[in-house]
Amino acid sequence: MSATGFSDDTFSYNRIQAASEPGAPESGYDEWSMNSYFFRGSYNYLQKYLVTFTGRMDGSSRFGANNKYGFFPSVGVGYVLSEESFWEDMESTVNLLKFRASYGITGNTEIPTYQSLGTLSSGTTLINGSRASMSYVNRLPNPDLEWEKTKQFDIGLDLELFNRGLIVNLDYYYKLTEDLLLDRPIPAHTGFGSVRDNIGSVSNEGIEVLLRAFPVRTDDFSWESNLNFSYNKNTIESLGVNDEDIFPGPNWVSGSQTILRVGESLSSFWGYDRLGTWNTDEAEEAALVGAVPGVAKRSEEKRIIGNGIPDWNGSFINNFYFKNFDLTVDLNFVAGVDILQQMFHSSEDRTGLSSGLASQLNEAWTPDNQNTMVQQIRNAPYSGQNSEIDTRWLADGSFLRGNLIALGYTLDPHLVSDMGIESLRVYANVQNAFVIHSDEFRGYDPEASSWGGNQWGQNIFFHQYPRPRTFTLGFNVHF
Repeated sequence: MSATGFSDDTFSYNRIQAASEPGAPESGYDEWSMNSYFFRGSYNYLQKYLVTFTGRMDGSSRFGANNKYGFFPSVGVGYVLSEESFWEDMESTVNLLKFRASYGITGNTEIPTYQSLGTLSSGTTLINGSRASMSYVNRLPNPDLEWEKTKQFDIGLDLELFNRGLIVNLDYYYKLTEDLLLDRPIPAHTGFGSVRDNIGSVSNEGIEVLLRAFPVRTDDFSWESNLNFSYNKNTIESLGVNDEDIFPGPNWVSGSQTILRVGESLSSFWGYDRLGTWNTDEAEEAALVGAVPGVAKRSEEKRIIGNGIPDWNGSFINNFYFKNFDLTVDLNFVAGVDILQQMFHSSEDRTGLSSGLASQLNEAWTPDNQNTMVQQIRNAPYSGQNSEIDTRWLADGSFLRGNLIALGYTLDPHLVSDMGIESLRVYANVQNAFVIHSDEFRGYDPEASSWGGNQWGQNIFFHQYPRPRTFTLGFNVHF
């Protein structure tokens, strides 16, 4: 229930009937179920030849009556070359060499409930000044809606060298996701814009690398270093029979902010090129498109202007131990990604409506400064002011973060044993110590949450709350 028009907030929600404007009550109910069967078997021969089989049969009420169940098998094999008898002479240098490969299929059921059914929506409407009940069809049925499936192939190796002083894990993978659960556009004469269906396929291909080393190991000082990074290329392979573009949203002033297009990546940003601002000598030309001097000049057509999925990500973690001191430095990074700074809509393009960026004062169009990308400072209702997604809102989303810096000291047990304490460690750390990012990014944190929680809103930022910096002092004591 909801209500407005309270004389004061003394009773809060405990006195809803005191409101002068009560809203219509609402309620809802939602239910879904899964039914699963699975098996797993493995075989190990002489710690050298390894095989694992798994299989799942899953059924979900979320899918159509004709396709409730899906079967998802996988197999993995391994060969430990370093267990062969001829490897004994190399054991002191190469402690482990293992090759492995796997292939499997997984299913995705993460869609809202009742998407395969033709459903009715009900409520009330005003007829002749009185509220009356109404019902209408709000979704087309699709009894053939089925599981989204991902087929994945992996091949890799595990390598341990120099008495485990260097550990290397390398992986190559290829994933193909088919029968994507998307809203397929349909002709408008049906009364609907789309129907949930299985269309298209998307591939992900990449490498993953993990390096673990112990560069120094002495009685007083040791250093452990871990570097892991991955590269991923995401490509839309098909989108139904005609491979037509799909605009999945989230929607904004000029429509969808993203596009699904064959040959491109998911989370591709869809917008205009900002060409500059209209100058005074272009007033007549600007008037033809409903603009005036001082406002943004944009391309006539939209295009893919960026992408919200990173090419590279990883971390670099180092642990140092010197006598009773320990120090951890944890860095993580992301590269090859764009951010769509949607907050430019209200903080730069729509001046007079909210707190703005400094660029409104330092870079905005004036009669003496017409060669600029920033629109003229003006009150919001002024004719010609506009706000559309374009390349001005785009920024390089790469960053390096000091994720954790922690320093600790463990007291000598002899100093605390008289107090009945087995061990005592004091420490101080800072989380999110620093972030180095592109000057193009004007927000607080390039790793903030994306637009509205929408699955297509990755790296679309609109006034996100920044990740906090946390300082901690503490101790661990064992009795």
